[in-house]
Amino acid sequence: MQESLSDVPAASPPAPRATSKGIGAGDIVLVDKKGRRFHALVCELEQSESGRFELALRPLDSRISYRTATVREVIEVWRRVRRV
Repeated sequence: MQESLSDVPAASPPAPRATSKGIGAGDIVLVDKKGRRFHALVCELEQSESGRFELALRPLDSRISYRTATVREVIEVWRRVRRV
């Protein structure tokens, strides 16, 4: 017998994200920094006194030396999915 959607319990809502683009630690982002695009893993978020967010990154390509980026430099975000 098939269950209807009303019978399936609702999943708990995901934890709120810290920035305006919804970026969180553990996400993979595509960054455009001075015209150079690269993928990186977000290690942590730091908020400056002015309220701007800066991301601490670990680039997936070892040839990239950038370790920080601003939210404005992020082009795409692939969110880390938390499974229940």
